[in-house]
Amino acid sequence: TRTDAAAALAEWLTDDPTGSGDPDVLIMGDLNAYLQEDPLTTLENAGFENLLETRLGTDAYSFVFDGQAGALDHALVSSSLSGRVTGVGEWHINADEPPLIDYNLEASRSADLFDPNSPFRASDHDPVIVGINP
Repeated sequence: TRTDAAAALAEWLTDDPTGSGDPDVLIMGDLNAYLQEDPLTTLENAGFENLLETRLGTDAYSFVFDGQAGALDHALVSSSLSGRVTGVGEWHINADEPPLIDYNLEASRSADLFDPNSPFRASDHDPVIVGINP
């Protein structure tokens, strides 16, 4: 399950998998779990700060399905990295856009509807952006 995967990831990261000796860790991407679901709680209980929750609040979202917005894409940091985070944001260029202009050509839609030069609706999820001081 996703919760087991989150626990395995947290355990793996505590063992310094790169051998760098650097305690700074950033877990970032589509975790397929909303803010209050068990996989995120598992990572938070392992000591990782959920930046969307702590810096953006519970209104954060990166995905819209059937009119319901929620955060499936996350950024979590180790305590050693947290103080160097300069900002967190979601770039709302995808989730708010109509599926009509997305990259999928489902339902026999014309490829002319897709603009490969536009950043809008390049995915069904919005990117999460994290600023970090060295």
